[in-house]
Amino acid sequence: MESDWELNADVVVVGSGAAGISAALAAAAHGRHVLLLSKGEVGGGATALAQGGMAAAIGPDDDGSLHCSDTLQAGAGLCEPSAVAALVSAAPNTIEQLNQRGSRLDRTALGLEAGHSRRRIVHAGGDATGAEVHRVLAAALAASPVEVHCGMIALDLLTDADGRAGGLVAGVIGSNGQPLRTGVVKARAVVLATGGFGQAFATTTSPVGVTGDGLAIAARAGADLRDLEFVQFHPTVLWQQGARGQQPLITEALRGAGAVLVDAAGLPVMAGRHPLGDLAPRDVVAAAMHERITRSGSDHLWLDATALGRTALEEGFPTVTAACRARGIDPVTDPIPVAPGAHYACGGIRAGLDGQTSMPGLFSVGEAAATGVHGANRLASNSLTESLITGHRAGNLLGRHLPEQRRNLRPPAHGPGVSAAHRPALAEAMSRHAGVARHAAGLRRLLAELNSVSPSDESSLSLATVETVSLHTVSLLVATAALARAESRGCHRRSDAPTTGPSRHSVLRWRNGRIDRSEQPTQEIGVPA
Repeated sequence: MESDWELNADVVVVGSGAAGISAALAAAAHGRHVLLLSKGEVGGGATALAQGGMAAAIGPDDDGSLHCSDTLQAGAGLCEPSAVAALVSAAPNTIEQLNQRGSRLDRTALGLEAGHSRRRIVHAGGDATGAEVHRVLAAALAASPVEVHCGMIALDLLTDADGRAGGLVAGVIGSNGQPLRTGVVKARAVVLATGGFGQAFATTTSPVGVTGDGLAIAARAGADLRDLEFVQFHPTVLWQQGARGQQPLITEALRGAGAVLVDAAGLPVMAGRHPLGDLAPRDVVAAAMHERITRSGSDHLWLDATALGRTALEEGFPTVTAACRARGIDPVTDPIPVAPGAHYACGGIRAGLDGQTSMPGLFSVGEAAATGVHGANRLASNSLTESLITGHRAGNLLGRHLPEQRRNLRPPAHGPGVSAAHRPALAEAMSRHAGVARHAAGLRRLLAELNSVSPSDESSLSLATVETVSLHTVSLLVATAALARAESRGCHRRSDAPTTGPSRHSVLRWRNGRIDRSEQPTQEIGVPA
């Protein structure tokens, strides 16, 4: 195929968060030639923003069985027990390995977050754990032989006639909206570590570039996608009148320290709603908040942390305190206005803990992947831990064994694209119909809106159009999965189907522009080696 440039490697990793860097480092340590592509600067995704921390059963009153139990409880029947057990077993050593690399993770002053029955959240810098993890990984990456290319976006998978992955079509991002300069990366293995798709919604904690690129790429190539209807909405996102796009996260560790959700009258929102109160699993808290907001006709609620005192807030939660004060709110004296916002994709590209997907040669790790750990609702602070573990496992696997080099590669066929002008309206429609509370009629309206979007008339390919196409693709997939799952489970709540049915995974496959859906039981779903 024609291209402006070509690169070759053993392994190409797309994404520079915790999962992507971990995979790249592990593969390179085995002597593999690794390319890492990053749409922006290294670490520009969600990793550096993680406030809560990393979950690991290392406290004196804790053990792996309790961590497993809490994860399975939060996952509402859709976790894969063996995947959870493997994560829980590897978590303590993962913390230790980070500290050996020079991190400042505190293994003694453990935090408590929603859904956890014990204090097991490892922090650094109070509420700046993600930033510390990124600092350590970025330093290791800079000292490694991994070849890093920033300002480059993956566009499509290259596959052979048998549907096996052998590289990527990618674009070099120019300045000031210039067209992408497209080329190919040929590699024996492709690792998608592109994060989630929070920007598909009007309000999110995700950075502006988190647009579901990896999920859309895998979908167009025909890879299996699992449980995409399960999108976690973080209960406490800083609310501001008329604000759209990325908004500051108010870590639930604040509730673990004693902050309380209240309504306009100062009444506790979670009183009598769940045995864990304000520290109930996120889906429960977000649903209760949505119900109270809807009933009151308000736009938001408040998180009252004033009882914690100045020292606890300024020293224990410096990121949250600074974000609030930058917007004229002093959490020492004022309740913080909050509302649920799109936060984490529990579903994704179907993969094992070592990253293997349904497509030979294609691997996926981190939030882009659905490994069976998170089920229908992610337990707080399991994601950063999972990203490190799955990235490392995938890199080690590719270090030991690489797929064969594929021949006669080609990208998938696809349509004319979607104009970037549609992006705000698409996000508003997703939040309105596929947010915390869903209904079949609303989801049908959403699908009708998505299917009526006019194509792009651009003569050349721009970053804005590529991201809008990814968001449009992801939105179609999520809406299709949400409409088909006529039950309420975890972070998928249907007001017209409030009960819970049998535990089944949903699997989507994009075939020639059509989305096929099937169901599979909640047991280990094998993927090819």
